[in-house]
Amino acid sequence: MSSKADIQSLYKEFTEALTEVLAENAAGPAHRGRLARARAAVKKHPNYNEHEYVAAVEQAFARWEMIQNAGPSGPSG
Repeated sequence: MSSKADIQSLYKEFTEALTEVLAENAAGPAHRGRLARARAAVKKHPNYNEHEYVAAVEQAFARWEMIQNAGPSGPSG
């Protein structure tokens, strides 16, 4: 895997982990360990780019917002 593809995979993992933490915070314990590992891997990568990192954070918040707007998946009653 090329270094560029590798960093993109790390950004994706970070985004997914942050989304998970944001979504689970309201419902119970979050998986902060996964988030910490993903963040550390991204920050240590030689192709780390602050702009890409911020974009990954923004994408996680956008996904979290979609989850919040979707509401409960079961029937309301």
